[in-house]
Amino acid sequence: MRTPTIGVTPDPARVVSRPIRPDDAARLRRLFYRLSPETLYRRFFSPVIRPETKMLTYLCEVDHHDREALVALDGDEVIGVARYDRSATDPTVAEVAVLVEDAWQGQGVGRYLMRRLGKVAAARGITSFRADVLPSNEAPVKLARAVAPLVEVSFVDGETHLVIPLDAARGAARPARPRARRSA
Repeated sequence: MRTPTIGVTPDPARVVSRPIRPDDAARLRRLFYRLSPETLYRRFFSPVIRPETKMLTYLCEVDHHDREALVALDGDEVIGVARYDRSATDPTVAEVAVLVEDAWQGQGVGRYLMRRLGKVAAARGITSFRADVLPSNEAPVKLARAVAPLVEVSFVDGETHLVIPLDAARGAARPARPRARRSA
């Protein structure tokens, strides 16, 4: 079993989510250093050596309408982030991205955040999320299918392209709690 990288084994009942705030920059910086190079590459499509202050500020300062981000917290530590950026050409569509700390991957944190973010987005008139992911990165496809079984998957320009409908009847907007962690 995986050992969490943030001290003692986290209590899954303590995992909560909330909108990101500007003061989360330090928490995101700490999260960054708990991520594997592979996780960073899959999220940013390039190797990232260290988080620049300008990037952290951009990620934390959202307008909570056209740009939204939710964080999952275990205590005071960010263990996951889900965000959307509304399309400038189609206000019913938003690009989505989810990042979960390696020690928490596979525990339901991404699904929990994605469903909550879907509910928020749907209330703001967004009807679908879109995402481009690396073909070798199967986790986002599995996540999309878990929250929206009718997700459209295609391959464009060497990337996997996802269109995720935000129809509550299909589950994208239904909140769920992360699964309980098993200890070693």
